[in-house]
Amino acid sequence: MDIAQHKARLRQYFDGVGFERWSAIYGQAELSPIRRSIRVGHAAMLAHAERWLEATSFPPGATALDAGCGTGLWSLALARRGLSVTAADIAPQMVDATRAAAAQAGLAEQISCHVSDLEELRGSYDLVACFDVLIHYPEALFAPMLRHLAGLCTGTLLFTYAPSTPLLAALHRVGGMFPKSQRRTDIQMMPEALVRATLADCGMRVGRTQRVSNGFYHVTLVEAIREPVVHR
Repeated sequence: MDIAQHKARLRQYFDGVGFERWSAIYGQAELSPIRRSIRVGHAAMLAHAERWLEATSFPPGATALDAGCGTGLWSLALARRGLSVTAADIAPQMVDATRAAAAQAGLAEQISCHVSDLEELRGSYDLVACFDVLIHYPEALFAPMLRHLAGLCTGTLLFTYAPSTPLLAALHRVGGMFPKSQRRTDIQMMPEALVRATLADCGMRVGRTQRVSNGFYHVTLVEAIREPVVHR
């Protein structure tokens, strides 16, 4: 798998038809039944993640990375909780939408927006989030990207992936038969064992998981926590 070609395809999609599709899903526009189910599922996933945050304490001045920020829904949620947020996305239109949303919400000073490939992100953050991005990465690229995100995280890593299940595979096949304007987005399903093994290799343990399913939206939300280094 050529990662440069894969990134070019993602950039072209999310800065074109993908931006129109996902900004509508994340917004209030009228949608087809398939995409409406994705909107409801995505909102439920974010609600679960926010409930997890309520039980998580962060130090003053804590930092967060929203990797693949889309239109900024999660970046805004983090900033409202007092975190200093770096919002990054491969698509300039997505970053512009996040920047505009931050300004409208009066949170521009707390959210720094950047156009960036996820592989190029550097630094360290108390919280790293990557929602509905890894679902686009095939297995050969999924584990390296998850390792990279874990390497940026000093505390909590939140992410979603598409679980490898017969139901999701069947729904994905059915969704591919709809008219092109109504189809689901192509996704890459991953076995749970691969996800857990990759995190363990990075010195992280799985805290909580939550399967979120609604119509054509099926992901597993994962909270991974950095294991403390034990000095002997």
